Amino acid sequence: MGRLFPLLLLVGSIATSASAADVAVLLSAKVDAYEEALLGFEEALDHEIVAHCDMKGDLARGRTFLKKIEQQEVKPDLILAVGIWALQVVAEQGTSVPVVYTMVLNPPSVVGTEARNITGASMNVSVEQTFEVLKKLGISRVGTVYTSEQTGYLVNHARQVASDAGLELFTKEVRTAGDAIKSLDELNAEGIEALWIVPDKTILANKVLKEMVLFSFQENVPLLGLSDRHTKMGAVVSISFASTRDIGRQAGELAGRLLAGEPVAQLPYTTARSKLTVNLKAAQKLGIPIPSSMLEEATVLK
Repeated sequence: MGRLFPLLLLVGSIATSASAADVAVLLSAKVDAYEEALLGFEEALDHEIVAHCDMKGDLARGRTFLKKIEQQEVKPDLILAVGIWALQVVAEQGTSVPVVYTMVLNPPSVVGTEARNITGASMNVSVEQTFEVLKKLGISRVGTVYTSEQTGYLVNHARQVASDAGLELFTKEVRTAGDAIKSLDELNAEGIEALWIVPDKTILANKVLKEMVLFSFQENVPLLGLSDRHTKMGAVVSISFASTRDIGRQAGELAGRLLAGEPVAQLPYTTARSKLTVNLKAAQKLGIPIPSSMLEEATVLK
């Protein structure tokens, strides 16, 4: 194989073993979480990084890198897009090279739902698992607040999952953090038994989270969170991704399947392998019994 272009940071020429895949890395920014995900990817796939671009948060920089990739007669086997800015570039500009992404929250809000040559490992945890936890807690009426732009696709899926699980899901679509806070009383009027925090930037604003915690204790409605931080703030249970390294590893596993011949359009993106965190004090204060089976698999804050 010939040498790829010298752009930004060229890691090496495409002179690899027959068993290793040639990978071009498009990195949204040089931050610890993304670097950790890259380590996980490296653990899961036999590959050579033949070109590397640190976008430094600059979409134009990423577009230039991708354009150079497309101009090469000999292209890499795969592009790894790390972070949402990198995914935005490949989704908007397009590329003939298969793309696997990692460390992206709500990827359908960026990529869309139609089949493309893009797949990857998202930071989202499974909606099915989330609702299974709620069932174990004896909760049947669940409320959530969301924005259509960021998590509309997720809530639409959750409605079907809730129906299949025999749960009732009450939703309030909002546009601003202020709207989200006001909607809590409306959900309470519906008689919800738990409030589910969805991975929506508007909802995850600190002032909204604080109001949700306050609402939880004032109205005796347990909060289901997305991270250890939410549990420490007062959520009874949080379901979060296991680690950034493991999300990178999932991307490597998808890449291996793609390079083994599975069409990228037939490889759906993965939800993250997850972990549970339980706040026992919050559960006791709200009178929520936590099953022993859940405590055995969870990290417990006492």
